[in-house]
Amino acid sequence: MKQYCFFCTLPRSGSTYLSAILNQSKQIKVSANSILPNVLFQLDSMKQTEHFLNFPYHQGIDNLIKNCFSTYYQNINTKCILDKSVWGTPYNLNLLKKIFKERKFLILTRPLIDCLASFIRIEKPKNVSKRCSELMNKEHGSLGKSIWSINNLIQNKENYLKINYYDLQQDISNQIKKIFNFFNLDYELLNTKNIKNFTFDNTQYNDNVLKGNFHQLKKSKYKPNDFLPKTIIEEYKNIII
Repeated sequence: MKQYCFFCTLPRSGSTYLSAILNQSKQIKVSANSILPNVLFQLDSMKQTEHFLNFPYHQGIDNLIKNCFSTYYQNINTKCILDKSVWGTPYNLNLLKKIFKERKFLILTRPLIDCLASFIRIEKPKNVSKRCSELMNKEHGSLGKSIWSINNLIQNKENYLKINYYDLQQDISNQIKKIFNFFNLDYELLNTKNIKNFTFDNTQYNDNVLKGNFHQLKKSKYKPNDFLPKTIIEEYKNIII
């Protein structure tokens, strides 16, 4: 029996780096940015269609939803699968509660200003202020929605382990030990140097479809004010995650 757990992270917080390390393990595999929340949403939304309401067989749709994880990951042979997405938003969390009686979440955060600066550094938008507003949109922005997701998990007192980006930088081995312990796995010594780019089931990210190269593991030293104007820093510096 596979254990399905969930990875809720701020974009640009080191999740690809951590995932690439954890995927060396024989006991745990971390997904890429997951499509499963969208799949579950589409299945659940079928219940509002005329076709379904004409013959409201709820059990059939519920069976599809409950078996979604096992079907999607049926060829992954490991003890624990860590599905990475915004599972903490109210709608997504309610769906998970219908599928899993017990849930565990790994949360990875980073100061918001650092995350915004990382996006701007890679995308190089003409209008920095507009792009930051888009990223921080609660419903559609990758940062805003992730903040909403993480804070909702914490407010609902879900079972989670929270790690900060700078904790990874300072003591990655100790953080990995915490993760193995949290998921009740036997600790493994993993390579934390010269990490190869993220792969999952022999598949890699194709960042050509995005606004920049977001998933290549490459260390870059910079300060937020190298890419963000003071007005943006002042606007978002006090947001708590």
